[in-house]
Amino acid sequence: DMEWITWIESHVWAYIGLSAPLLGAVNPVKAVISGENMGLPVSDEIARKMELSFGSTHTVSPISTKMGFCDNSDDENDASHRRANLACLDELIPEIESSSKRKTDNNKKNNNPWRDFKALHSLLKERVDYDSIFPMFSVKSHTCPKSKSGKNREGCHLNHTVNFGPRHVQSGELFNQFNQMWKEEGEPLLRKRQQLQDSWWKTPFPNLLNTTWDRPHIKHVIMAYGIDMPTEVAFTYRKDEYVEEGDDNTIDTTPTLDEGSDKVDYDDMPTLDYVIWEEAGGTLIKETRAPPSSRVSALNFQKKNRKETFNTTLTNKLHHSGDGTIPYLSLSWAHTWLLHATRAKRHDNDEDDDNDENNTGILSSIQVSHRPKGGSEWISGIESSSTLPPSQPQELAVEVQEEQEKGDDNWGTSHPHGTKYKPEMVRFRSEGRSRNTGMEYTTTVIEAIGVEHKETTRNYDILAAAFTEILRNMHNDFGFV
Repeated sequence: DMEWITWIESHVWAYIGLSAPLLGAVNPVKAVISGENMGLPVSDEIARKMELSFGSTHTVSPISTKMGFCDNSDDENDASHRRANLACLDELIPEIESSSKRKTDNNKKNNNPWRDFKALHSLLKERVDYDSIFPMFSVKSHTCPKSKSGKNREGCHLNHTVNFGPRHVQSGELFNQFNQMWKEEGEPLLRKRQQLQDSWWKTPFPNLLNTTWDRPHIKHVIMAYGIDMPTEVAFTYRKDEYVEEGDDNTIDTTPTLDEGSDKVDYDDMPTLDYVIWEEAGGTLIKETRAPPSSRVSALNFQKKNRKETFNTTLTNKLHHSGDGTIPYLSLSWAHTWLLHATRAKRHDNDEDDDNDENNTGILSSIQVSHRPKGGSEWISGIESSSTLPPSQPQELAVEVQEEQEKGDDNWGTSHPHGTKYKPEMVRFRSEGRSRNTGMEYTTTVIEAIGVEHKETTRNYDILAAAFTEILRNMHNDFGFV
């Protein structure tokens, strides 16, 4: 509504988002299913009881990238409604690649429009989503023999697998399915689904979990975040059903009474089997969780988890990892905001740019610069480790790991706040003009390599880079600086 947009333009001059989870995150859902103590001196079981009561966890539920495209929606009318004021992202892809073909024909040499925009290539061209490479959540159900010596996993065989993606979280179906597979006292996951329904479905406002975030109608928007830290992106659970040896009958998962008592034999909370991590350079790692096999090992917390590389031959993975908390997929959605001006023009059917002989394409209008590790000056272009070809992400992962393992954990001069000082950074900047009000606006995305999520709000270099953008905009708008 234009009155609301006019009010924002009059009262809000700039917006800075630090480590903003634009597409949510996976870890909060895992915390609801099986607990996450977040480094606190409590067990995951106790942490889970608290997290089950937090209605706010749904505000960072993962949102499918499919919700940002009009040609990939189950409801075409819903998609067009969500994109009412902007052209669809999928409409831009042919123009991006056709402009590259025009330049190639004129210059007689190959020109890749996506070269400096790998995040946009992954999001727009390859349509990478939370579950495009592996299930975001998965449950592997096993049938195991129950012998006189008790329960053990020897002789278990896989019965079936159930996979879940971001849409199953948005709809609440994930909570329904887990509740059916794990018979917990009080059905806590159904209570979580009820929270989702009360907070997001039964309201007079549109369900914000059913759409991706578009750039706000604010004159200057700056998004900054850390990247290339090990980040959890997928979880697989294991459900073991024990049957008497030689019993071929169908397994009954209904809670039963303990023999000789009136106590119901409920399941424990879901058991995590393995985790998929994204690491520096987009490397994928599978970490198998080893449950304690005895009371002694339980007192020593648990056996050492086993890690192994997860199918690095995949070509449609992301080229970075997240900030240790938020996956890179969610952070990098800010890159689509750099296309806001172009999307507004296409929505208004403005074809002037298409007829301009000097048109260099949509992406070439975005200014790209980088600051080398340990440096202070921004350099035009993106000649940095963040542009490593797909065959070399392992080298970047090793470099970041070596830096983290050094006694002095700072990059460059020591800093009193203990955060990484002068990390390598990459900056993307675009400009546009509102067709309704004529207001000129800017969008900036800053990526700091090796900066962890909780460090972002106190990292000198990220804050300085964001403030520098503010000063530049103050100079351009008001002549103050």
